[in-house]
Amino acid sequence: MASSSIGSTGSMTSGLQNVNVNFRNRNNPMVLCRCGVEASFSISWTEKNSGRKFRGCTNFKDPFRYCKFFMWLDPPLPREDYKNLMYQMHLALVGMADGNAQLEQVNVDQNRRLMLMMKLLFIMVILFAVMLVTGIVLLVKV
Repeated sequence: MASSSIGSTGSMTSGLQNVNVNFRNRNNPMVLCRCGVEASFSISWTEKNSGRKFRGCTNFKDPFRYCKFFMWLDPPLPREDYKNLMYQMHLALVGMADGNAQLEQVNVDQNRRLMLMMKLLFIMVILFAVMLVTGIVLLVKV
């Protein structure tokens, strides 16, 4: 495998696949699959492989350019309880994100109601002022 200096190229083996690697930087190498496309980086959140990082071909769903390239970037979690803990933490975070989205919608709805009430209050104040001025004018005429 080539050194990890910026701009260097090389190849590495992942399973039985030969992978072309262009090291843009040490932490984020560009990996090309057999299609010649940069393999996308992702994190698995399945129950079996929670939190594991991998690269895969972006054409994996394209029936004409289907490529089976896949490469784990880290070793599997050592124990089953770690896997379960990672998966449960992921589910909790997803649940919190959903809860936040619901709270944000409630906040938007409440802000709309508040703005409507403020507009109505402003109109009522203007009408009161008009009535007050009209009443004073009528009293002065009498």
